[in-house]
Amino acid sequence: MEIELKLRLPSSALNALLADPLLAKSRKTRKKLVNTYFDTPAQTLALAGISLRLRSDGKQWLQTVKSGGKSQAGLHQREEIEFPVAGPTLEWAALAATPFAPVFEPIKDQLVPQFSTHFQRDIRRLRGATGAEIELAMDHGKIIAGDRHESLCELELELVSGPVDDLFSLALLLVERHPLVADSRTKAERGSRLAQGTAPAPPLKADGAALPSGAEARTVARLAIEQALAHWQNNAPGFMSQLDPELYDSEYLHQVRVAVRRLRVACGPLAQAVNWQNAELQPIRVSLRKLGQQLGEARDWDVFIEETWPLLARHLPDAAHRQILNEQAELLRRTAGLQAQVALNGREGQRLLLQLGRSLMQPEAAVEPYPFPVSTTSPSFEGLKTELDQLDQKLRKALPKLSSLDATRLHQLRITAKKLRYITEFIASRYPAQAINEWLEWLKKAQTIFGGRNDRTTAKVKIETLCATAGSQPDKIRRTLRAVLRRQALPKLALAPLPDPYWH
Repeated sequence: MEIELKLRLPSSALNALLADPLLAKSRKTRKKLVNTYFDTPAQTLALAGISLRLRSDGKQWLQTVKSGGKSQAGLHQREEIEFPVAGPTLEWAALAATPFAPVFEPIKDQLVPQFSTHFQRDIRRLRGATGAEIELAMDHGKIIAGDRHESLCELELELVSGPVDDLFSLALLLVERHPLVADSRTKAERGSRLAQGTAPAPPLKADGAALPSGAEARTVARLAIEQALAHWQNNAPGFMSQLDPELYDSEYLHQVRVAVRRLRVACGPLAQAVNWQNAELQPIRVSLRKLGQQLGEARDWDVFIEETWPLLARHLPDAAHRQILNEQAELLRRTAGLQAQVALNGREGQRLLLQLGRSLMQPEAAVEPYPFPVSTTSPSFEGLKTELDQLDQKLRKALPKLSSLDATRLHQLRITAKKLRYITEFIASRYPAQAINEWLEWLKKAQTIFGGRNDRTTAKVKIETLCATAGSQPDKIRRTLRAVLRRQALPKLALAPLPDPYWH
């Protein structure tokens, strides 16, 4: 089993990393490696999460097979089989008695080179804080697929022996000192996408289907964090790759922000209610709150420009002036988007990712073995029911007086509804589907109504910001836009009574 953390960095930061005192005193081995990756024209191996390569270091040839395995916060856990071969030709005898044999047997004659990687590798052996042996490999070169290529500059920290926590400790030290970014993509995944000429994977919504039926509450908390972390990392590359405003897809940022919100609920009320990893998650909760605020500003501009601004701008009679404001609004949006990208890929964001991955890898964080206990009367579930009761009561007390509540109070109710919705989705497998679905429908409608009201409040703020850059006649433009905004219909504050608590 291969266990490694993969971190990429700009080529311009490579020399500073190699000169870091943490690395500089250790002995270095340097190799030049050429790797050729194989697959069928139909991408059979890539679709199965398997990579097959031949590697030459100028002295010998190695054939390697890796499974997709698991990836969390840049930590890869994969099955790997590697063996020497005579030359640049695939061999099969060594794989005959392995689980990979049934995969390769029907496609051996269809395998052809797909792409190659050419890089220099600097290798060092380090000792972790509690004695783990860690191999540090710094790769710098290119991925090449036909006439396409992209740069390769990444750090791999592989656990040779000892506790995996040492791997995260070393990564966190390095992230504090260098612009390293945890990357869940392997070279095989990057090369396959380059060879196919495909765009980044489309935005992905949260996957709530994998939580196992019958899991004990603390297991649910752990898996909820794991899934929300994967949701973040599935969408972040798409958001980070968007340089052309003409091709911008705001759904990437929206899904990253939803993932952070789900993490806040999973690490906060859910984990606290079931007493799972509270000490470890406390600093993470603070960081998640800050990151959510940073992403929120960019998301607010997305919503304003895509949903509200088109309705307002057409009421400005001067076309030239309207165009200037369009450009200014887009500039403000792009600025907020860049700030969100920095928040995600900067040191704080990367430290947060690694801390989340580290919390999931603690020995006491392990999921209990299957079969799972089926009782919902354990102490941890009782604590969760108390949390659900409190959220339920906040909503029930507010519903009779919705029309008298101000925008701030309605926004707080929206947050309460989101917490209740996410917890409900996390534990849905433990309760009758009909009762869960009834609650989720109610909560989604409440979010839509309260969210529409909050968008109006946010739009007022954006109008002020935009008019401050309007140049001539800012007061007149502000009055016009405010008047048009007031005429836009708001969602009616009409909600059915809350369903009976499913958790009782």
